[in-house]
Amino acid sequence: MSPPVSKVAPWEDFILRVIAIYKLIHALFFIAVGFGLLRLRHHNIVQFLNDYFIVPYHINPESHIVDWFLDQAQNITSHRLAFFGYAAFFYAALFLAEGIGLYLRKRWAEYMVVIVTGSFLPFEIYEIFVRVVWWKFLIVAGNLLIVGYLVHRLMLDARNEKVGEQPAKKNSPAAPPSSVSKVIPTEVP
Repeated sequence: MSPPVSKVAPWEDFILRVIAIYKLIHALFFIAVGFGLLRLRHHNIVQFLNDYFIVPYHINPESHIVDWFLDQAQNITSHRLAFFGYAAFFYAALFLAEGIGLYLRKRWAEYMVVIVTGSFLPFEIYEIFVRVVWWKFLIVAGNLLIVGYLVHRLMLDARNEKVGEQPAKKNSPAAPPSSVSKVIPTEVP
């Protein structure tokens, strides 16, 4: 039997569901990246980049940056592509577990999101200072809000349990009134 699920306000449930959907979208992205990388294993990557990016988008192939990028793509082996593809599937599984767990309102998923997302925050903050881009600020701010909200929820749940309030089960019927009547003491003469 799983531990009881704490009763939350409808807006809190909505926030948990939004975070869960956000994590599930991440999972779908990494699944697509994993399949894409595995599909590229036996293809010429330089030819692929020429056919699908450089020529269609009219990028100057004689540019120093494009030349460097194509040289780097030449050095990518099929084993490296397979490794990155399987790493993408690992991240997808991680995000799937977080998203499904949060959607089902499991406490272990809240802990998992706090630990995993919180562990990546130093790297994300470092990336902001390496190259300042507006979308990096949005990602870090969103992840900080997610971690902060879930830490707040977990601390409130822990405090309620410490005080002695047992969290109510989700969708549990109200306890029936006690059938024991109060006994009023009477004096016997």
